[in-house]
Amino acid sequence: MEHHYLDNAATTRPSAAALDGMKQAEAYYANPSSVHGAGLEAGRFLTACRNKIAAALGITPLAPNRLILTASGTEANNIAILGCAHAKKRRPIGNSLGTILLTDGEHPSMEMPARQLEEEGYTVVRIPTPRGVLDLSALEKALTEAVSPVIFAGFMLVNNETGAVYDVKSAAALVKRYHPGALVHCDAVQGFMKVRFSPKTLGVDTLTVSAHKIHGTRGAGALYIGADVEKQKKIVPVMPGGGQEFGYRSGTENLFAIGAFAAACQEEQFHFAANRDAENALREKLLDAISPLLNEGVVLNIPDGKYVTGVLNLSLPAIRSEIMLNHLSGRGIYVSAGSACSAHARKESAALKAFGLSPEAMDCALRISFDHTNTEADILAFADALRDGVAGLQRKR
Repeated sequence: MEHHYLDNAATTRPSAAALDGMKQAEAYYANPSSVHGAGLEAGRFLTACRNKIAAALGITPLAPNRLILTASGTEANNIAILGCAHAKKRRPIGNSLGTILLTDGEHPSMEMPARQLEEEGYTVVRIPTPRGVLDLSALEKALTEAVSPVIFAGFMLVNNETGAVYDVKSAAALVKRYHPGALVHCDAVQGFMKVRFSPKTLGVDTLTVSAHKIHGTRGAGALYIGADVEKQKKIVPVMPGGGQEFGYRSGTENLFAIGAFAAACQEEQFHFAANRDAENALREKLLDAISPLLNEGVVLNIPDGKYVTGVLNLSLPAIRSEIMLNHLSGRGIYVSAGSACSAHARKESAALKAFGLSPEAMDCALRISFDHTNTEADILAFADALRDGVAGLQRKR
């Protein structure tokens, strides 16, 4: 059976360049922290990879900033938020050790550690993002009415379920205006190599990216740490150990995944414009192919503001997502009901709830995510199978 993979927001297929980068790492089998000749060679390879990833993020030269290589975007996000909260001894003001701001539809790798900090005595305020638009007025209100100093503000760049692009630049500027000492973080995992940005253009102190979203391999992520963050010691390690990665992230670096990450960064950076053109064309083809279904009760959940073209969320006409997913999978077509990180939790989607969908619409939502590696055949196969599913599954209901 022919397969059509349209779940690139969950993970991407490693590119030939990434696999070649992994192959190159085979020569550097020594521990990059070792001081003998083989270790020094591995260390130089690690530095070269770090610089390639930094260049793709627009961080040149890298020093005096830091780029911490991690095992995933989730780990990088946890270092940012937990490392910031625990960086200093904090005296409670009222019942709060400090205020943390997040959007109301953040990825679980930000939301779950935030809940942990709530239990520890921090105040977490979630900023609305109706129809995929970050509510800057609500953010300003939260900043002016904070019950304790804002120590951390985290804003995802691109929502992983709707494709909405948030105005992180304006949000970061607001935070810095009212609480200059706050650390502003951006989870840019879904935006990396989809929209143009750098930590400087966004005005953020820390920023997270991940390899397997850009056709690298699983097992590598990165956390940018601005020079001022390090100078003022605003982050401490959350996993003590041997002191690798400048002391922020202990554990021997995974050179295989890092080598693949660096190669994927270079390839995606070189083809950035062409890749976006390809995605735009595929989205037009997709919208055209499924347009007749809009008269059959299918609803497109398109953000009111900016969005990446490679993610389309839709709600079905009273057909549960899992039923349609089984139908599509049986035809060799792979999409998602939402974030792969929370799909097994069987909980309502925080991102779609924040978007403004009803519980019924959330229960019937699909996420189709594609990129330049997909073809028109993938899009048309999905549209045909979706049309058959809407007709057939409605009759069965």
